[in-house]
Amino acid sequence: QLGGPLKAKLIVPGPPPSLTPEDVVGVLKGRGWEAEIVEESSVAPLIKTSPQGLMKCVDGRPSDHSAMDGPKALGGVYSIATNRGVTDIEGLKKICEEVKEKGSIPSCHGDEHAHPAPMGCGFFKLWSQSKLDGIPAPQFDSEEGKAAIMEAGGVYECLAGKHEEKVVYINFVEGTTLAPNGDDQAFVVDAWMTGTYNLDVPKYLVAAASTVEQLGGPLKAKLIVPN
Repeated sequence: QLGGPLKAKLIVPGPPPSLTPEDVVGVLKGRGWEAEIVEESSVAPLIKTSPQGLMKCVDGRPSDHSAMDGPKALGGVYSIATNRGVTDIEGLKKICEEVKEKGSIPSCHGDEHAHPAPMGCGFFKLWSQSKLDGIPAPQFDSEEGKAAIMEAGGVYECLAGKHEEKVVYINFVEGTTLAPNGDDQAFVVDAWMTGTYNLDVPKYLVAAASTVEQLGGPLKAKLIVPN
């Protein structure tokens, strides 16, 4: 009515600054960890991820499944659900579809010792017991989560033996991962996948650190960067 210009520019916040490996070292040392940055050539050979690989848990124990060439994430697909605040079965199934679209097979796991078996995932157990700060517990139990993931075309794997991880590898080399080695166990956190799924990086890495701490894992990290 005032005859002003019918042209508008909407100003929105820019993306938050990315968390560098140096930042992560600082955060971990502040929590009492040992942490160092290493080049990829100094650790066990990284392998390229493939569409046949599981998005599987960071757990270092050997698996009954052979497709270890997928990204390693907290609890497998549960990593995305917890980061985004998804607590329902339908939301979990949608995440599984997204994982398939982005080139991995969704998965969760259990072990030989837990009852029920899917509670053998320590990350899911902590999540279900509301022990991850700022992350609401799921509205489903471990068996319902397993069934939903498999119904959505995912995989359930069973891990063998006990935890004997000696180090936590935090991998920043995009499109690569480390395969579990039962004789030389390590937690593997493929940090690069937070970009693939547009996750809250500080929230994700704090959840990873808290999980290792609560499970009595090694407070020692090696952050892998490209050569």
